[in-house]
Amino acid sequence: MRGLGQSLGAYLFAHFVGVPVPWSAVRQTDGAALLAYEHERLLALAAAGEQVPPVVAFDGESLVTGDVGTTLEHLLHRLPEAERLPLMCAASADLAVFHARGQWHGGAQARNLTWDGQRFARIDFEERLFPGLSLEMVQRYDALQLVMSLARFLEPLGPQAVLAVLNAYREAHEAAHPAERGHSSLQAFLAHLLPRLQRVSRIAAWSTRLNHSRELVRLRTVLEGMVAFVDTSGQQR
Repeated sequence: MRGLGQSLGAYLFAHFVGVPVPWSAVRQTDGAALLAYEHERLLALAAAGEQVPPVVAFDGESLVTGDVGTTLEHLLHRLPEAERLPLMCAASADLAVFHARGQWHGGAQARNLTWDGQRFARIDFEERLFPGLSLEMVQRYDALQLVMSLARFLEPLGPQAVLAVLNAYREAHEAAHPAERGHSSLQAFLAHLLPRLQRVSRIAAWSTRLNHSRELVRLRTVLEGMVAFVDTSGQQR
């Protein structure tokens, strides 16, 4: 379970970026209910053929799952910088295909995605975002979570790497839904989000310490890539 500070932080961040997550979805104090919910989601996703940890045991108080590989975050730390982008693009495309099958994660950061050398799998399903939010909104939030969690690995590669990861998502989603070609809801979502994040960047520039912090440098790289992605909306095939 999250502490109160963590819950408040998650709630404020989601609302800041335009995702109206209910307070009840981020502030959950009943550990047994939270565990039961994750257990239900794991069973449902496994039954749908999705790659999630197999449930080994569940007694209402503890949940034991099988191994599904190393987290993407850990793998990226180990890989040479020049070899990271293909794996990040593959993860982004895999998330898009997961979404195209009508699924959602709720915690799509790199630390909750694993790779066993052949396929990606997803872990950590404690977030109760759907049906409180629309499926499309939760899926766009998933995509944002993934890209933001990759910022430390994308920043050294520049905005073009961010654009490549976003394009990998768009292209995989369009391949699954050809009728949506040229009408990316992710681009519309990011177009709405960008002015808010750009405002943060401008305000931080007033402080010499913040302006040159690693977090702001990473954020600005991601923002440049997002701007390029949004600007392609009228240039898609």
